[in-house]
Amino acid sequence: MPVLDDNKNSYRERVSLCTTTYDLLRLIREVTTEFGYRYFSIARLPSSKDERLASLTVLTNWPEELLRRYDEMGLLKDSPIYGALRTTTRPLIWSNRAGSRHLLRGHGREVQDMFCSFGMVEGVHISVQEPGGKRGAVGLSGDRPPPGEAELAELSYVANLIYERFSELDKGNKPQKMQKLSQREGECLMWTASGKTSAEIAIILKLSEHTVNHYLTAACQKLGATNRAHAVYKAMRAGYLD
Repeated sequence: MPVLDDNKNSYRERVSLCTTTYDLLRLIREVTTEFGYRYFSIARLPSSKDERLASLTVLTNWPEELLRRYDEMGLLKDSPIYGALRTTTRPLIWSNRAGSRHLLRGHGREVQDMFCSFGMVEGVHISVQEPGGKRGAVGLSGDRPPPGEAELAELSYVANLIYERFSELDKGNKPQKMQKLSQREGECLMWTASGKTSAEIAIILKLSEHTVNHYLTAACQKLGATNRAHAVYKAMRAGYLD
C-alpha cells in the first residue's frame, strides 16, 4: 500500500511526467497495483440515456469478455454505481461480497457472481471532473479490504489528477484528417463498439481473426489510442463511427 501522508507532490510530479496517453496508461497500472487493486477503468460519466459502457470507456484493463457481457446484459441503464455518481461527488465504495455493508443493491446475485468470477469482489468508484466541467468516473476493483478515509482521500486526489491529465492529452491528440480509417478498420471498430470480439467480427466480415486484430491495431495507431476501448471512444469523438 502507498504511504499515506499529506505530501501529494510525488503524485503531481508523476502525472506531469506523462506526455502521452501511453505514459498515463502505464502510470494508472502502477497506481492500481500500489493501492492493492487489480482492475481500473476511466469513463465519461453516463447519462440516464446512455446504454453502452464500452462507448464511454476511455482507458481500462477490464477483460474484453466482461465488458462485452456487461453491455449485452444492459447493465449500464440500472447501474447502482453510475446512478449514484450522477447525484453525488462523493467516492463510492462497493462490494459484490455477500454480507458486506458495501454490497451493491440493484443488481441480482447472478450479476454479482459474474463480477466475482473475474476477480472484481471489492472496489471504489470516484467522481472526477475535467477543467471544462465534463464529469467522469475512475474505478478501481479487485479483492482487497475497503479503503479507510485517509486512503480514500488520497485515491480521490490521484484519480482527479489522472483524469485531468488525460483530458489535456486527449484534447491535444486529436487524429488528423490524413489519418482517416480505412473501410475495414472502421468496420472492425464499429463492431467492437457493438461489443463483438475479434473472433465474432471475423465471422461477420468473413476475415481471419488475425486480420481483424491487424485492422484494430492499425486503427489504434492512427487514432493514438492505447487500447480498443480508447480507440472506439476517439473514433466516435472524431465522427468516424457516425
